[in-house]
Amino acid sequence: MKLSEKGYKLIVKLYQLPFILVMRRTMLMLFPFAVLGSIASVFNVSILSRTGFIGNIFYITQWLPHVARIRSMFAAFSMMTVKILAVLAAYQAGTHTARLYHKNTEMTGMTGMLAFLIIALRPVQRQYGPKTFLQFNVNNNLMGIQGILIGILIGFITGQIFRIFNRKPISIRSDSFSRACRTIIPVMITLGSAIIVNQLIIQIYKYQIPAGISNYYQALSSKKHGLVATLLLGAWSSFLAWLGLSGPYNQASFNDDPAAVADLTYALKHHSPWNVPYKYTQTTLYHSFGTFGGVGSTLALVIAIIIVARTSRYHQAARWAVFPTLFNANQPILLGIPVLFNPIFLIPFVATPVVNMLIAAFAIHFQIMPPVTYPSPLDTPGVLSAFIGTGGNLMALLVGILIMTLDVLIYIPFVKLSEQIRNEMQTKERQRLRMR
Repeated sequence: MKLSEKGYKLIVKLYQLPFILVMRRTMLMLFPFAVLGSIASVFNVSILSRTGFIGNIFYITQWLPHVARIRSMFAAFSMMTVKILAVLAAYQAGTHTARLYHKNTEMTGMTGMLAFLIIALRPVQRQYGPKTFLQFNVNNNLMGIQGILIGILIGFITGQIFRIFNRKPISIRSDSFSRACRTIIPVMITLGSAIIVNQLIIQIYKYQIPAGISNYYQALSSKKHGLVATLLLGAWSSFLAWLGLSGPYNQASFNDDPAAVADLTYALKHHSPWNVPYKYTQTTLYHSFGTFGGVGSTLALVIAIIIVARTSRYHQAARWAVFPTLFNANQPILLGIPVLFNPIFLIPFVATPVVNMLIAAFAIHFQIMPPVTYPSPLDTPGVLSAFIGTGGNLMALLVGILIMTLDVLIYIPFVKLSEQIRNEMQTKERQRLRMR
């Protein structure tokens, strides 16, 4: 895929905007935590769980001693890495923004992180006998990868506050105490603003606005079972995932889909997955064929990078990401390239699930394969999900392999384009350094 010279200049100029620079650098710094946390999550969910894919095959929970304790350690490790990515994003974004403007990086990063935690706090009243106590919980909707955009915004805004209200540049001769004292005003402004935002969020939750949005999404995903509706909701879910947000299909499980339960009941009653009442649903199309390797069919992106990428950084990211992505934990590849908020990968990230669902719907309509009816073990690799969900139908496996191959072909030109843009940016940077 080639761009005109004007297109190159536009994208390079976009990538050089301060916020985009901070965003990309922040996500790259989060990559190691995403890799280790995702691997721990695979061990916790897929390998050491009775309902996990590997655990189901090898009956690990039956012969491995202290499996519950081992699993709890992996769960804790995953929680303290992947689940706090947004907190780390606020710190890193503040640090990188301060570095752009030659401000105190340590204080800016810490202030951004503390501002994020203040915003994420939610007061909860607990009744213990006759007394009422006020406790503070963390808003889970702002944690993890779905809160990265908020974390980066908070860190970047914190850096801007330090730039405006701490204009004196950092001097190597100034002692640590003097440097810390000069940050009191921007710290006070940032944390005060965070408290105000926190109170606004509390009022939003008081009027149950997030619950209303969540209920609306659940109603859409559980009631709209036609092909067009499923395609549109799947595309919308993929787009929101590209923004690091949760869509109507991204958090739904098999049991959350009434159509899937109805199809399963029909199949068990008639001893066959053919002729189920709902053929085009989030379970039969989106989760079974539209999310190979996670949202956006990112397993195909990993394979495409391994095949055609020339830069060592891309290959390093793909090698580290291949194991967790195989089990649908795609946080490493989303941050390591990065894919999130990257306009180059927006088209394939949204288009591949739609193409996949169309091919699967075609195969179901002409009875090449039955619809996916049976639930698969947790974190089943994408290509095998439809094979297991149809009761071992060979054509479902072949359709899955065909779709995966097509996805790789879709991603390849965008991988090449991404490398071209990266090389162009490096050339511009070298030219800029030579002119100094």
